[in-house]
Amino acid sequence: MKDILILDCAEVKCPLVLLYVFIELCQAFTDRSYTVKVVNNIKEITNNSIVFIGDDFKINNIGALLNNIAPEAIYIGWYWHNQNTTQLKYFIHTYENMLNPDKRVLFLKEQKKNCPLLLRASENPACVGTYKKNIQYDFCYMGARYCPHLVPGAPFKGIYHGVDDWELFLPYNKRKDIYLASIFALGFQADENIANKHVSQRIFEGLAYGCIVLTNSMPACEQTNHIAVYISSQKELEDQMYFYKANPVLLEEKQKAGYAFIKKYGTNHNAIDLFMECINI
Repeated sequence: MKDILILDCAEVKCPLVLLYVFIELCQAFTDRSYTVKVVNNIKEITNNSIVFIGDDFKINNIGALLNNIAPEAIYIGWYWHNQNTTQLKYFIHTYENMLNPDKRVLFLKEQKKNCPLLLRASENPACVGTYKKNIQYDFCYMGARYCPHLVPGAPFKGIYHGVDDWELFLPYNKRKDIYLASIFALGFQADENIANKHVSQRIFEGLAYGCIVLTNSMPACEQTNHIAVYISSQKELEDQMYFYKANPVLLEEKQKAGYAFIKKYGTNHNAIDLFMECINI
């Protein structure tokens, strides 16, 4: 069994938000009994490694250096569209899962080995739907500071933790606790991601922990079989909250549909399956 490494070293740094993504993604490998480690020294890579690498390059020709250190390792590089990877025997280009891809992703999808990095809930599928909800909030939002104008007003109570500084980003277990304490999750998405049909993990996290997900992204609805609910204004959002709170049977049906969808399609186990298929392990 190979070791899973997340590289964050002097030669190629991993941007903080991407480091969070890789760590949460690789929990799925831990669930399957792989050893996962963040390494800060590039010389810790061995030929038995699968290495996730960011795109903050501090030296030229990082591919040649990696080849000298561990030529048989499997490297997975995030947005390596300006790097020479021909020296590396096993290299996979990875990128956001855009269904309407921009030029960068179109280029990477043309490479010999490439695989999208699905942003999903960092949860074991077997555990989805088993956690007890202890409702304290009507709504919650956690992530980049999107759509503050859509946040519901009184009488609804909840958490809007939209940040511009990734140092303030909430760790996964804290987010999980807040979802479990909330009826609704606000699945706000950036205009750019709506345009390129990329859906972030907060959509899948909300469904994984029994929330009704309300989102301004039609692609998010389409990519969850319309279990996520589309809203285009604060009033529409509040109307949906009133509706589901007044119809607990329908709310429970939506929760169950979300659990079933996430167990099949919405965890990082699905994301790593794509990589494992790509590298045949």
